[in-house]
Amino acid sequence: MRRIVDFAITVYVVLLAAYWLLRGLFGDSFWWLSLMNTFAYVWFLPLLLLGPLALILRHKLAAWRLAPVIMLGGLWFAPYYLNAPVALPEGDTLHVVSANVWGHNHDLRTVEDWLRGSAADVVVLQEISPAYATDSLPHLRDIFPYQATQIDDTRWGGNITLSRYPIVEQGYIELAASQPTYALRVVLDVEGERIAVYNVHLAWPGRDRARVPLPGRLQNVYTQIVLGFDDAARNQQIAHLLSHLEQEPYPYIVAGDFNTSDQSATYRQIAAHMTDAYLEAGQGFSGSWPVSAARGLPGIVPPLIRIDYIWHSAGLRVVDAVIGPAIGSDHLPVQAALLIETQKSRETESPGS
Repeated sequence: MRRIVDFAITVYVVLLAAYWLLRGLFGDSFWWLSLMNTFAYVWFLPLLLLGPLALILRHKLAAWRLAPVIMLGGLWFAPYYLNAPVALPEGDTLHVVSANVWGHNHDLRTVEDWLRGSAADVVVLQEISPAYATDSLPHLRDIFPYQATQIDDTRWGGNITLSRYPIVEQGYIELAASQPTYALRVVLDVEGERIAVYNVHLAWPGRDRARVPLPGRLQNVYTQIVLGFDDAARNQQIAHLLSHLEQEPYPYIVAGDFNTSDQSATYRQIAAHMTDAYLEAGQGFSGSWPVSAARGLPGIVPPLIRIDYIWHSAGLRVVDAVIGPAIGSDHLPVQAALLIETQKSRETESPGS
């Protein structure tokens, strides 16, 4: 038994070292490596078996071989658990919700009921069915009187941005790709402060056809991810979005379905330009897709990856962020409370004040 465990640990450590070397050298440059990066946390799961076995068998050498992997895992997951809960400060705090409500969800009453109790000031929704995208969400106009709609005929549904605060500008940002795609941009007047809000739904990283043909009974969204993974269009959109944001004159929030795992190398490129609200103020390692009930998975299967985000620029500070409950979609919503750092507050917090 010791020999088997020793061999398994040796193979595991060698494969893990090879993976991290490839990741460090090439990032998401190849589709198969990008797919592996999307689920990078899976590489640490063998530790849950091999670590206890090494201890039970008192195999010290094997345990020492796992030590660097344990340290790497600690560094990888620690940022998700180091945020201390804080009380919401007084001042201009903007409560933001982002949710992909799913194109197959044609009854949004559950979504609307949840939004009423969410205390949100700004809501960005993706995959709104055409019927709702045309008429906005009239049932919510009493709490979100300002609504901007983006109809998208090229995919399952459009985007809608809802706000308690006046929308003073509205427009579309073209995201370069083989198929025309746009982000919905609005500018809000929040108690005299101008805040730009982008509602984003990036391309699904997959081909229409898998690289390897499968029988019909084996064709589903998960085999399509594995055998048809292709993030070229999405990455092109990200590059165009980041280039546009460099010219944004106002503090901004970029929220929506990025179809990009927070485990990927591409995520690091985005994080170099703006701040992930959940990583900054959330608690725990959590995913936002897929919701098992919506995708026909066993109820014990949690969302596997986090692809829905609320990002922000300088001039805003996150004080709280959570992954919301299931609301009838195959995505979980994201919520964040952001403190607007006005010129007055920045002067108050400066070292010389």
